[in-house]
Amino acid sequence: MRRFIFGLNYHSPIKLLKMNYYAVARGRNPGIYMSWNECHAQVNKFPGAAYKKFNSKAEAQEFILDRGGSSGTEGKTKRMKITGRFQPYSTTKGAKMRNSPRDDSPDTRDFYDFKEGRDLEEAHKDPGAFMKDSQGCVDIFTDGACSRNGYNGAKAGFGVWFGHNHPLNVAKPVEGRPTNNNAEIQAVTESALLSKKHGIKKIRINTDSEFLIKCMTQWMPTWKARGWKTASNEPVVNKDELIKMEKALKGLNYEFNHVRGHSGIQGNEEADKLARLGAQMYKH
Repeated sequence: MRRFIFGLNYHSPIKLLKMNYYAVARGRNPGIYMSWNECHAQVNKFPGAAYKKFNSKAEAQEFILDRGGSSGTEGKTKRMKITGRFQPYSTTKGAKMRNSPRDDSPDTRDFYDFKEGRDLEEAHKDPGAFMKDSQGCVDIFTDGACSRNGYNGAKAGFGVWFGHNHPLNVAKPVEGRPTNNNAEIQAVTESALLSKKHGIKKIRINTDSEFLIKCMTQWMPTWKARGWKTASNEPVVNKDELIKMEKALKGLNYEFNHVRGHSGIQGNEEADKLARLGAQMYKH
């Protein structure tokens, strides 16, 4: 005997509604929307709008971050230790960095002040030459900047900050495509190459790039398995830069620490200044 509930056949298969995610990478308010009407309001008549419909939230986030946007999860600070494999190290909330139970993270201790004219040879003789925690891990802050990101006339650069007036601090224009993600990646590559050149073995890279963190902890292993294709079966835009970064990091004991941008963390603010200076040097 079949049973009916509110006019429905009890034994009939129930068709579940398929949930769609509308990713807006460039629009009035970039983000993920649950309906076409909401998405349309953000992209209609918006110059250079970039948007796409996906079946999963993860794919929508990847689309936005791959194009230099934010998926709206910047409020967390994430730290992960990556030594040949991609694995989470720890996750903490808040904008400040903490290295529990110690309290010697770079936002709470004094920064070394290099006097003008000091060279690297002299700096290496000083134990305070680099910002280190009690485990000997050197803190480095990296950042990328791009004016008119995704549009004609864009200028991009990156910054690497080791400390106040540090001789290894870098401000450079990007090589190749002037995009924010490209700048973020090249900043890490530069920090790794500098570390190797000057005998630094253990580093913590502090970045506010959600895209970079997602790449290192989630996407790159999957992209490689797919032949460097994204979840939407498109070529990974930053493939060449990511391969160079991975090669530069090889042989280092490194961690990535995700910090909230523009929240008063000195290292992040200084790296941002260097990145913007580097962007000004970019020439088409």
